[in-house]
Amino acid sequence: MLVWTEGAGPFTDLLAAALILLAGVMSLAAGVGLLRFPDTMQRLHAGAKPQVLGVIVICIAIVLRSPSWPTVALASLVVVFQMLTQPIAAHMVGRAAYRDTGLDRTHLVLDEMAEDVREADRAAERGQRRRGRA
Repeated sequence: MLVWTEGAGPFTDLLAAALILLAGVMSLAAGVGLLRFPDTMQRLHAGAKPQVLGVIVICIAIVLRSPSWPTVALASLVVVFQMLTQPIAAHMVGRAAYRDTGLDRTHLVLDEMAEDVREADRAAERGQRRRGRA
């Protein structure tokens, strides 16, 4: 049984329920993408985009269901931190997968990192040889 909060009515509750359902569908799509895509880069894309959008939609539903300034402030912080941390985490996992075996290079159209990685590996190798002689 739904309990009405001040400022919320049947339409607002229905809209909040629809948004929560939409967020669940996004999470399901992310899970299916994580299972079906062949390599790490595609899985990162499938997991990151719907997850962030799902969190934003859930926060909007929470604010609609419980409209108050503390709720808006907390939901805004959650959205901002998700939007700041998720791309950075996906970028770092992608860079690690690029250097490891988690990347299927046949799907790459343009490999802009290859030369940078080779140069970094050569520099690291030269540094190890210098330490070995000293």
